[in-house]
Amino acid sequence: MRSRAFAHELMLRYKDEIIQVMCDLIRLPSQNTPPVGQEKACQEYIADYLVRAGLRADMYEPDQVSALVKHPAFLPGRNYHNRPNVSSLLPGKGGGRSLLLTGHADTVALGDNVWSKPPFGAEIHDGKLYGLGAIDMKGAMGAMLVLYKAVAEQQIPLRGALSFESVVDEEEGGVNATIAGRLRHGPMDGAVIPEGTDLKIYPAARGALISDIIFTSTKGTWLEVGTSGEKKADAVYQMGLFLSHLPELSAKRREHPVHPLYTSYPDPVPVQVTKVYAGGWGSQVPIAVPPQGRIEMILQTLPGEKREDVLREQEEWLASVIARHPDAFSTRPETRFRLRWMVPTAMDPAHPLVTTMAESVTQVAGQAPAIVGAPYACDMFALHQIFQMPALLFGPTGAQAHAADEYVELDSVFTFWESLLLFVLAWCGAEE
Repeated sequence: MRSRAFAHELMLRYKDEIIQVMCDLIRLPSQNTPPVGQEKACQEYIADYLVRAGLRADMYEPDQVSALVKHPAFLPGRNYHNRPNVSSLLPGKGGGRSLLLTGHADTVALGDNVWSKPPFGAEIHDGKLYGLGAIDMKGAMGAMLVLYKAVAEQQIPLRGALSFESVVDEEEGGVNATIAGRLRHGPMDGAVIPEGTDLKIYPAARGALISDIIFTSTKGTWLEVGTSGEKKADAVYQMGLFLSHLPELSAKRREHPVHPLYTSYPDPVPVQVTKVYAGGWGSQVPIAVPPQGRIEMILQTLPGEKREDVLREQEEWLASVIARHPDAFSTRPETRFRLRWMVPTAMDPAHPLVTTMAESVTQVAGQAPAIVGAPYACDMFALHQIFQMPALLFGPTGAQAHAADEYVELDSVFTFWESLLLFVLAWCGAEE
């Protein structure tokens, strides 16, 4: 196995290129706004980078994989026109384990967030690279792409095959493209997904039940200044009652046994409200009680929890709130699901994939990394549970994912790069 000194020397050789590729990816908008997305330019950049290095790049739209739309895990309603996946393969010399380096090219939408740095400017300040997708996950994806090229360019003789993959439509509960990649190219002996992990190793990820709760006012419940009338249902009042009782649901969720990889979290199963809307704002909107209000709520879940059990718990809590306030809820709020059930998932932290990564990180960082469950949901469940592939999350440090002034710390990217290179050499097996 090559030494830490070898990995460090190679990182220094490619350091400027790593920064350049990360910046290039951030400057190419790739927002996911279901049912469509803007990933094409970003994916074309990745494919061109591979081809210019003399490597094969397989570009295909996920629904061109015939088995995808028939797969039981397929999420309908997404449009993949001009949204290609990109993959590449370095065949091994034999006798080693194969490895998939896979991540997503899409970002969340820019939305109404107010940035102090240009979201597509890829500016560097005080060792931090800013931009939409910097930590989720264009910084790590760019670094991983350069690493894959470096292995080929330096003719490092790996015994096991190494594959690089960039998928679309991971954000907003997509995951179809991740499934399509394995249906097209088959499972491998292990996978690394470069989500932001603060250089920790995550062999598990939370799941998420994402609900839209729709509240409705009684028709004709308008605010008439100076008059009084019959008491009628008020969507905004209903929303206030809903939110005031939310701590009860949180407390109920925390009564469940906690998965061992999540015992370090103060709240292992957060209940989060991510959007609240009713009526609009400004002089272009009439002064009136909104006819409808909406709350987007996420119940984070742990490995082993099933959708039907989590949904039942949510619905029983909502029914209890309504029962205590019958006058406010003349009609029961409607629950809708725009996004898929994100399945919680975990693999054995003693698996060689995890222990080998931990050894590699320790060599570079000088201390053993924490091994815990991810505090978010992602597409890793598809590899674990659909294709029975060992997979883990490992990536650099950053902050503000899905928010303004998102950034990734450059020093952590270089530590990530060296650690991942040592891991690739150890996992796949490299001849001297």
